[in-house]
Formats: sequence, structure tokens, C-alpha cells
Amino acid sequence: MVFWRTFGNAVHAVSGEVDRLGFPAEDPYYIPDFYLKEGNFVILRTCMGIGDWGIISAMPRKLKQKYPNSKIYIPNKDLLSNLFGHLHGNWSSWGNPFEVSDIIFRNNPYVDDYIDYFSEEVFNDHYRNYTENYNEPLLKQMLRFWQFEEEEMVDINPELYWSDEEKSLGDAIIREHTVDNNFITILISNRYTEEEIPKIQSKLNSLNEHNLPAYYWLSNPNIELKFKRALDLRHIDIRIQLYIKSKAKFNIGNQSGVNDTISPYAPTYTIPRGELGSNFLHSQIYF
Repeated sequence: MVFWRTFGNAVHAVSGEVDRLGFPAEDPYYIPDFYLKEGNFVILRTCMGIGDWGIISAMPRKLKQKYPNSKIYIPNKDLLSNLFGHLHGNWSSWGNPFEVSDIIFRNNPYVDDYIDYFSEEVFNDHYRNYTENYNEPLLKQMLRFWQFEEEEMVDINPELYWSDEEKSLGDAIIREHTVDNNFITILISNRYTEEEIPKIQSKLNSLNEHNLPAYYWLSNPNIELKFKRALDLRHIDIRIQLYIKSKAKFNIGNQSGVNDTISPYAPTYTIPRGELGSNFLHSQIYF
């Protein structure tokens, strides 16, 4: 891993490879007071997956609560493409990865505007103060750098804000394919392993709800998983998918950014991809 600074509308490598991004909590660094006083905050992740941004989606609200006079800005897709376009292939699972900031923060009442340029220093997600607890949410580590106290970092699970039109469309889809809005969702991303499929089937069986109609997204349509297929989500707008999943009786699958992001809204059972580290979420049910 390489620690990146972001200033002058560009990404700059600070040093060579590091074992862990950020600063240890016993020898911390903090965001400068003058930056907090100016109050123009840009939230920037250096990864472009839906879950990468989803797991820090509570950050605008938390910053507004602690710094009520601040302005919160999110990079638009053009800025993200300019900064990280050479890494496009790292996050190609969901089409254009640089639309991720809009997918996560659209309609967010705590975001003041989207930007396509910055000249001053932007304190990206590499600026974090970590503890010895390896499985600690990334947002908590980042907020610690932003001078948050422990008691201020409680409600930091992912959050989304849908428009009335998005809710109406999602509700119509649910009514069309489900009786009494009683359904589950299953997601098997392209990172699944063969060993995970029987684990998911076993969890479905143990929940005694595997006969409920399932809305599903399968990277491989030939996966041998027994469930009642109600609707293939693959060709539905991603924000509508997220809304539909928020209304499910539960969501289940291997670890994916979509399920990470939606986990506070409905019970979400997830097989983690190895060590969780900063991708850990208190709202997720790991098995």
C-alpha cells in the first residue's frame, strides 16, 4: 500500500510501501485546526467500489453535527475519473466506477455540492488514526483523525437517502413481484468461491425462510443454490436495487459493497472475504 496525498487536483505518493495506511492512535495525527476553521470539507475515497464509499456514507452527517457551520463537498464523476482513471479496471464490476459518489450521496441533505476541482489539500481516506483493533470501521478511524471523540462516533453505520420518485418506483416493483411485500434478496458477487455456496444454502435453511420469494443478483446464473426466484435484479438501476434491498425481510450473500451499504436497513447475512479489517461494519451479520 502507498500513502497518497491529494492536493492541487492531483494524487501524490508520500512514500513507498507501508504495512498499514494512516497513523497509530498512540502516536496520532489530526486534521489541522485552520482547515476546520475554514469549514470547506471535501470527502474523498481513493477506492471506487460501491461499498468503499457506502461504508463512509454517514460522514457528511457526522461532520455537520460536529462542525455545523461547515460546507460538505463530494467529488463528481469527472473529478474522480481525472484522479483515478488509470485504475478504472480495479472497480469495473458496476459499469462506470466513477459514478459511485453520486450513487451513494444523491439526495443526501448533508451534502452541499459536488465539485470537479480542488486546489488545496484534501484529506482523503488514507488519513486515519487506527487502534490495535484490526476490525474497526474505516469511518471511525477517519473521524478520529477529524478530531472526533469516542462518544461522538457511535451512529456511523451506512446511510442512504432516496427521492420520492425512487421510493415510488421501488415500491411498484415490489408490489408487482411479491405478495404482502414479504421477500428476501440473494447476492452472489463475482468474487464468490465455490466453498461459499453451501454455506449460504445452509444459512438459508437454518433461517427457515428459504422458500420466501427471492430477488437475486447472481454473477453466475448456473450457481447451484435452491431458492424461489421472484425477480432478477441485474438490469434494475443500482439505487433502486438498494432501495428494494432495504425493504427485504433479510439479505444474504457473500461479501459485497451493495450488501455492506444496505446492511443497517434490513438484517444482512454475509460471508466475509478473508480478514475484514476496516471494512468491518457493526450493522452486518457475519457467518
